[in-house]
Order: sequence, then C-alpha cells, then structure tokens
Amino acid sequence: MIDILSLGPDIRAMWRRMLAEPAEVSVADETLRQAIIGLEPNALAKLFRWQNCVRPDNESSYLPSRGQRLSEGRSVRLSTLPRTERVRNVDFGDGLTLRFTDDHPAARVFMRRVLPSRGLHEPELVNYLKSTVKRGDLIVDIGAHAGYVSCLAAALGATVIAAEMQPTLIPIIQLNAAMNGLWRVHTLCAALGDRLGMVPAMRVGPSPGFQASVGQWEREDYPLSSLNHDCIPCMTLDSLFPAKSPPTLVKVDVEGAEGLVLKGAHNLIEARQTRFMVEVHGHLIGGFGTTLTELLKPFPEDCWSLSMLTADGLVPLSRGRFVDPAGPIATHAHNAPVLFEPVQA
Repeated sequence: MIDILSLGPDIRAMWRRMLAEPAEVSVADETLRQAIIGLEPNALAKLFRWQNCVRPDNESSYLPSRGQRLSEGRSVRLSTLPRTERVRNVDFGDGLTLRFTDDHPAARVFMRRVLPSRGLHEPELVNYLKSTVKRGDLIVDIGAHAGYVSCLAAALGATVIAAEMQPTLIPIIQLNAAMNGLWRVHTLCAALGDRLGMVPAMRVGPSPGFQASVGQWEREDYPLSSLNHDCIPCMTLDSLFPAKSPPTLVKVDVEGAEGLVLKGAHNLIEARQTRFMVEVHGHLIGGFGTTLTELLKPFPEDCWSLSMLTADGLVPLSRGRFVDPAGPIATHAHNAPVLFEPVQA
C-alpha cells in the first residue's frame, strides 16, 4: 500500500490520474518521469507492472524489469552497509525522532563525546533548520561527519549532499540515512575547497575536528605512495552546481578551511540564490591562510546580510563586530555559526 499523502504534489496528481484513467496514461509522459524520481523502488515496480497490464505496448513492456532492477539495487545497497546492534533515538521535537548507530567505532566519538545523552547537538542549528527547511530544498552539508545534520535536513523534506572527507564515515552516513528511510541523502567523499585536485588525509580514527591539509602535498611532504594517507578528491562548490540549479543552503563546518570553501563558491555567491551557514573557526582560519576580513570579501555589504545563530535565534551581526579582534567571532570558544543571506532586491 502506498501512502499517497507522503508524496509530492506532482506525484499525487500523477497517481490520481492513473487511478482514474489508467489506459489513457502513456509511459512516455512527464508524470511517469516524476514517478521514477519520487516513488520508492518497490512501489515503482508495482506501478510499472500495473501500467503494463492496463496498457500493454512497446513503451510499457520494458518498464517492469527496470522497476525490478531498482528494487534489487536497493536491497544490494542495504546489504553492503555496516551492521549495528545498538541504536540511539534522538528526539528533535515536534514528533520528529531519528535513529543513529551508537556502537560503530567510526561514529563512537561523535555519539559519546559530542551528542549529549539527553538533548541535542547544536540545538540552535536544529531549530533554524526546523523553521526554514522546506520540501524540495537542496542542502549541502560540508563536513557532515556521521550525518546528524544531513539526516535532519532530509527528514524535513530536503535533498541533501553530505560531503565528508573521512572515507570511514561515508558508510556511517549512509547507514544512518537508511535506518530512517532517508534516501535523498547523497554522500560525497571529498574535501570542498578552492581548487580541483587531491588533498592528503592521514589514516587516523575518524573524529570531529579532523582537517585536510592542502599544503602538505603542494610541498610534496607526502607522496601518493604514502601508506598512511588517503587520497581525497578536492572539489569546489562551483564545480558541483551549475548556476541554474543552485543549492538552497550550504552548511560549512570544516575546522578553519571555511575561507577555502567560500573562494571555491565564487559563482554561487555572485548568483545570490544560496544561503551560507558558516561555522567560523576564528582560532583556526589562520592555519589556512585566511583572516576574518578575507571571509567577508566575497559578500558585498549591499548584497548580503550577516546574522549570528544564538540560543535566541538569529541576531543581526555588523561587519565591524564580525572582524573585531575582541568581537563574538574572534573570541568564541570554539566555532561561531554565522548566516550569510542574500538581500532581496
């Protein structure tokens, strides 16, 4: 049985049309393309078999096998994910509870040291997402770690690109997403920065706060033959997203490399269609050759507003306060979440 209320409006309209006049619906219709986008594989396979029965023709005859292959593909994907014995339920409020693996070594540091046993990690960000994310949004979670933010955003209706440079965390993100039925979370093992190429990542235990180092390979400190480094692709946001399909929100939490991420998002920033929630690590950005003043440069004052995310919600932030050595960014104990939002003309 398919829960039609859980589908998007285009899929619901297509479903009603097929129920009303199944023989009049062509498999070449745009509505069926939308079905492939929006229906779970098992439901899609049933739909294709039914369509082939009510209107058997050359167009529909090949679709049942495609639907079956999608169902098999989902099963194979699930079979490759890590196994977990212990799961923690995290209550995000308003009836939304998500499940996260609580016993896998790759996720242990986050689950035991970062995520409180009671309450939420980064409740200010959680509340911001709950109040702003809409179904159909495209969100990029840079520095996704175990997928905490990615899963929340997907549960709220967004499609999420979960970018994480630690290879051992990619299956953990996929596992957490799968346990919650969040198939719109797409993982990307990459470092997002200001160039295309590769960066080294030491093969240590995955942990929050891990950094990529571009300079090490530029200086040839570590060759590709190193037994203790992973070869991580480095990409730019501009290389990932064409101007006609910008993300709604980019969340950046990259332990001091946020300036490099923003340099690689020049076109996105100029288009002014995307919000940037940047965790500013004032105590770490110098290690990547960036200053607070340089972080502001891509965002002209007449085109972008600044706000700091606090327990009381978004608080407007002046540019003077942003760069002030004694201000809230430079003196923040860890990382200060700052929203860069395009000003509507």
